[in-house]
Amino acid sequence: MAELTEWDRRYAARSRLFHVEPDNALVELAGPLTPGAAVDLGAGEGRNSLWLAEHGWHVTAVDSSEVALARTRETAESSGLSVETVKGDMAEYLDKGPRFDLVVIANIHPVPADRAALLESASDAVKPGGHLFLIGHHLDSFGHAGPPDPERLYTAERLQDAFPGLVVERLERRERVGGHGGERRTDEPAPVKLIDMVVWASAPV
Repeated sequence: MAELTEWDRRYAARSRLFHVEPDNALVELAGPLTPGAAVDLGAGEGRNSLWLAEHGWHVTAVDSSEVALARTRETAESSGLSVETVKGDMAEYLDKGPRFDLVVIANIHPVPADRAALLESASDAVKPGGHLFLIGHHLDSFGHAGPPDPERLYTAERLQDAFPGLVVERLERRERVGGHGGERRTDEPAPVKLIDMVVWASAPV
């Protein structure tokens, strides 16, 4: 058996690490689109992947944790949905050159040294006429949500030039109550007000 990763251990320690609802911003922005091929980078237990599959998308869920992907497959099968899962590094997967009608990057916070390359590769993976969706914790949520390194959190300045070749249609802060939309851990105490950064970008036809 392959050695468990840190994320494998975190997922395996609980029956469910994160909530099951998709990101509200994804539902709002992707809901009106005609379904096509989508990739969910860092898909985790699959809450966004499963919502997309339920709404007709052909979804590839990419994650480094086999424990999380197994839960995605189990939920998909029990719900009569089809989600392709790929275990591996997001950057390495994108380097292979697949392209999609929708690229989803939800609550992934690379270290600054890796951020630009990952977001550029994600932008390159958008087909002409397709879209990219990103949501992540804003710097103002530091200490309440996201990684313990403030440099990994998002601001408008850190994202405004991060999507070469795409037209950024939305680049905005959004307030929410912790736990709404699935980001809060299931063992977390009372919800708090959090701030996200949301990006919605499109590739010219």
